[in-house]
This record gives sequence, structure tokens and C-alpha cells, in this order.
Amino acid sequence: MLALLLAVATVLAAGAVRAQESGRSESDAPQYVNGVYQGDEIDVELIAESQNAVPGETLWTAIRLDPTEGWHTYSKWPGDSGDATFIRSWNLPEGARAGDIQWPVPTWLPFPGSDLVTFSYKGQVLLMVPVEVPADYQGSEFAMTAHVEWQVCDLICLIEDAEVNLTVPVSAGTLEPNAQWADAFTAARDSWPVQDHALDGQFAVAGDRISFSFASNENAFADAEEVWFFPEQRRVLDPGPLRDVTIYPGIAQITHGQPRRMLQDLERVEGLLAVQSADGQVTGYDISAAAADVESLAAVAAVAAEQSGSGPQAIATGGEQNLLTIILFALLGGLILNLMPCVFPVLSLKALNLTSKGGADKGQIRMHGVFYTAGIMLTFMGLASVLLALRAGGQAVGWAFQLQTPWFVAMLVFLFFVMGLSLSGVYEFGTRLMGVGGSLTTSKGYKSSFFTGVLATVVASPCTAPFMGAALGFALSQSWLVAMVVFAALGLGMALPFLILSFSPALMKHMPKPGPWMVTFKEFMAFPMYAAALWLLWVLGIQVGVNGMVAVASAALLMALALWLLQKGSGSSEGWRRANIVVSLVLIIGALSVLRMPMLEPRLGNPDSGVDMSGNDYEADFEPFASSRVTELRNNGTPVLVNMTAAWCITCLANEQTTLSTQRVQQGMRDNGITYMKGDWTNQDPEISRVLDEFNRPSVPLYILYPGDPAAEPVILPQLLTPAIVLEAFANL
Repeated sequence: MLALLLAVATVLAAGAVRAQESGRSESDAPQYVNGVYQGDEIDVELIAESQNAVPGETLWTAIRLDPTEGWHTYSKWPGDSGDATFIRSWNLPEGARAGDIQWPVPTWLPFPGSDLVTFSYKGQVLLMVPVEVPADYQGSEFAMTAHVEWQVCDLICLIEDAEVNLTVPVSAGTLEPNAQWADAFTAARDSWPVQDHALDGQFAVAGDRISFSFASNENAFADAEEVWFFPEQRRVLDPGPLRDVTIYPGIAQITHGQPRRMLQDLERVEGLLAVQSADGQVTGYDISAAAADVESLAAVAAVAAEQSGSGPQAIATGGEQNLLTIILFALLGGLILNLMPCVFPVLSLKALNLTSKGGADKGQIRMHGVFYTAGIMLTFMGLASVLLALRAGGQAVGWAFQLQTPWFVAMLVFLFFVMGLSLSGVYEFGTRLMGVGGSLTTSKGYKSSFFTGVLATVVASPCTAPFMGAALGFALSQSWLVAMVVFAALGLGMALPFLILSFSPALMKHMPKPGPWMVTFKEFMAFPMYAAALWLLWVLGIQVGVNGMVAVASAALLMALALWLLQKGSGSSEGWRRANIVVSLVLIIGALSVLRMPMLEPRLGNPDSGVDMSGNDYEADFEPFASSRVTELRNNGTPVLVNMTAAWCITCLANEQTTLSTQRVQQGMRDNGITYMKGDWTNQDPEISRVLDEFNRPSVPLYILYPGDPAAEPVILPQLLTPAIVLEAFANL
């Protein structure tokens, strides 16, 4: 942004003396040729739709702007930069009056090498203006002069102005069409926004996003391939880089990031909705979008669910056997999830908990298993409900969306670190203030089993086990009720081993008896907690950078000091104990305040800034993912392997280390002329979200092998890879 502003400022300053600074001589200055202002960057003239003027009739005129190739002018809808063309003044015969400019639909034009977007006209544009000719006009000619100012830009911008003239004969009767400009005026008039339509617009603001929904009872979007929304005010949305679009026949949803200083208390947003059909035709609609309420959001979600094939009728057509198969997949996926490394730290807690109950009553052991299962199943269903609500509201989110939020990752760092300190004996849960939270997973009551299940689910979401991808993709495209059945089956599968163990007296007999050895075992179990905290710190560093990572690590150190003081103060005098509590509270509050720091804001774009998650340079192994680049490569006959991954996805990292980064697979790519691309979903990326939705996958990993023939269907590789699987796919291209 700074570079662009400096460029614009430099050019504006140069505008006052552009002839001198550009080295132009008098003969090189812009010239008028047959009434046309001709500059190096643009031609400007005043033209009319008719060859004559008729007293009492409206004469349609237009400011014709025709920039040279690579240059563009701006519309009245403000983007990130650029000022609209305007007419400073008119010089018309007495009694004549000029109306307002009628603006065509602009083009959504990203600025190269930046996140900036302008709303522009890339080629010739006619800004039509009606001129009323007085009914009592007596002259034989009708002369007009317009003083026009415009901004024309390429990589730099120039602000220029000129007076353009037009004189037409006056005659009685009818207006005679001007054959030279007839097609141009027709095209310009066709590009005006439609004002009389049945589209309803609404918007909702949530988190750092603003989402617009446009509904049509007449399925106005049935043939739409792309939609854009151009607000009439600045500070309503951030045009780029985030822009996620979902199109159904009767609904179009567009989600943007919020600008830095967004307008507050918005009740209505005026703007232009542009809809591009499959044949490339763009139609604009003047829209007045109202702030959405709960009822209107629910209505939009219901229509979107129905039109995307996720309504009740979709289940009927899908077949009972299909749903039963998906439930079985979910159950198996949840069962295998226990073998994933991201779940191990929490499973070690559960193992410690069960070991301590070796001699407990059978009924109590069973209830612990039930509460653990309930914690997992309810959390899976809760996360799924939030995910479905966000997607219905236009958010481009997928499974494990919570780990794309840096403050949530930081909270998990604190949680695992504090649990590790407790297991190491730095302090005991339940004895002081911090025991309120810590005892949820380490106490001996049923709540500990329930919240251990909750924690297991939260940290299990980065892992995707076999069978899970198909089950979750199906669930997220169905109604809420069907989705809950699938997610409940997933949770039951994950809880099943401990549930069976708690209900099997024969298996419980093989559990070691409680004894002094458990103290050592408990202390050893602290190290998986520390490992989990380190892994989450690494994820956080990729999301927000090293400064944010160090800030959270420092906050964890403050927490450790606070808990140590609390433990030391337990045996001190009343005065010292109270002083320790006060100091500890201040330290804990100071530690938690890091969650509000700007350095925990996620970095835009690819968060990895040139280094992949294995520490290799981009150029050495892969290209960053871009849909346009995939299309370009396939059009050139080059096959492409796309790896959709994230730093918090343990399955992704394991596949990269054991398969994709191996010499065999790398050589296989070279032998088969395959371009390797990686899409990093560590932070939210709408382009990657669209690809995941396209292949009905709720989250990463996703491995897509595109053949070099653009007409051939892509191949989806399994979620758990081996070199043999990948090389076989290469051989079958």
C-alpha cells in the first residue's frame, strides 16, 4: 500500500509540471485532432448518439475515454485506489441542462504484486450523459463543451483534464441515429445496472469478515459463473486478498475481510452486484443490502442447504444404504483416530486416569467410560454445529477451523503447558485458584473424564484418519440432523477403545495396580504435554511469525512463575500467602493479555514466507498453489501434483516426511515431468477452501494429481500416503 501511495503521490506532483518532467516539447504535448483530445495514455472526446438535436427532446451524449493498452480509468464505485472521472462544468446553450453520468458496470481489477483491488474500466468506456434541449430553442446548431477531469493508471497514475467540444445541427422532427457510434451507445446502455429487479440483499458482520447474501426467487444465478459486489462507500469491505464466493441458482454469497477502519453501525449498504454468466456476459444490479437478523440468516441457510442438495430430499435420493455406509466410515475413522500422534498426549492422560482406578468399583469405572464418550461425542457435534453455521453464513471454513485462529492455538499452548507443570509436580490441581480449570482433566471425578474427552476432540481435529475424509465431506453437505448423526458416529468410534475397556472387567484386570510407581509414571506423562505445547508453538510461529511465538512462550513462562509462587505460598504465613496470590494473579493476567496483542494477528497470504514446513526452499521442491497456475500448466500438457496441507495437520506433516519429500518420489516427479504445488491452509485461504469444497473435502490433507490433458479427470490420492502409492499414481498418468 505504501509503495502504491508513494507512486501515486509522485505522479500527482508530477502532474502539475508533467510536460517539463516528462521531457515533452511543445510539439509533443497532447493535441486535439478533430475534436479528440489525444494524449500518450488516453484519448478523450465528447460524442452524441444522434446526428442532430431536436428542440424539446433529450440528446444523449457521452464522454468517450479510450486508454491505450495496459492503462485504465475508474468508476464511481471506490476500490482501494483511484478517482472517478467527473465533469467539472458544462458550457451549454441557454436553457439546456445536462444530467448525471450513467455508469457502466466496472471490472474487478487487482493491482499487480499487491493485495489492492480497483474498480476500473480497462478499455474504451462511454460515460453517457443526457442533455435536455429546450423546446423553444431557435438556433441552427447546438454547441456543447464539457470540462472533464480523469485519472488514468497503469503501474503509475496520471490526473489530467481537458475541454472537449461537440456541435450538432438542430432540426425539427425526430432524432437521427449516429451510425458511427450506434453500437457503442447500445453496448454502454446494456451495461448499466438494472434497477427494477427482484433481488434481495443482506449482509452480516462476524469476526474479521463481512458476508453479503443475494437471494432471487427466480433463480437469477442459475447460469452465473462469478459475482462481484461494488459498494458505493469506502470502508465497507476489503476487496482483497480474501474474497470467497458461493453460488447457487437462487443465492449468491460473497465474503470479504473487513477494512482496517470499517464503518460502524451499518444498517444498510448500497452498491452494485455484478453477475457474470457462462458466456462471459456481465449484468449489474443496483442493490441495497440490509443488515441481516437471525431469521433472515436462517432463511438464507435453509435455501442454500436445499439448493446445494443438502435438504431432506437429498437424503432420500442418496439412499439409506449410502448413509449407513457413511456412518460406518465415520465409526472406523474415529477408531483409527486414536492411533494418530496428535491425540497421544490426551490419551496418555486417560491412561493415567484409568490406571489410578484399577481397584475402583465396576459401576464407577463404567460411568467414567460413559462420561469420556459423552465428552467426545458432544464436542464433535458442537464443533460441527458451529462449522455448519459459519458455512451457512458465507464463511469459507473447514474442519479444524479453530486451529486457524492464533489466539485459540495460544490458549492450547497454555493449557498443555500448565497441565505438564501439574504432572511434573510444580503445583497440585485443586488446591488453589488455578485448580478450577486444571481439575477438569486431572481430578478423579466424572467431570475429569468428560473434559478429557472434550480436550481429546479439540486436539484430534488436526488429524484426518482414513475413512474420515469421505464421511466428513458427506456430513458437511447434508442437513444439520444428518450431519449430527455422522459426527456422533465419528465421536463414538474415537471413544470406543476406552469405552470397551471400562465395560470389560476381564480387560480391567490386566491394568496394573495403583502404587508408588504411579508418581514416576505421572511425572513421565508430563513430557507428552510439553511436546504438544512445543508443536503448537511451532504452528503459531508459522501463523503469526516468530515475534508472536516468542510472546506466547514468554506468557507461558509468566504462568509457570505464577503457579510456582502459588505452590510455594501454600505453606507460608497468611500475609505471604495473600501476597503470593496477588502477584500470581497479576502475572496470569499479564500472560493472558498476550491474546489481545496485534502480533497475534494472522499473516495474510502464504504464512510461510518462502520456507516450507520441512525447512526447504520453495524453488527447490514445489511452487505455491494457485488455481490459475494449475490451469496454465495443464494447458501446456504438464501434469500437476497438488498437496493441500497445514502446519497444524499432523497427518500432512507425516506424509511429507515419509513420502512426498523422499528421494524416490521427488525423482518420480522429475521422471514424469510433474510440477509439484503446495497449498498452505495454516491460516484461512479462500482459494484453498474453494478447492476443498470442489472435491467435497472438509479439511486437509488433500492430494490431487492433475493429468497433463486438461480434459482428463484429476485423481485423488489417499489421505495416508506411501511412496508406492504415489509412484503407482504417477505411472498410471
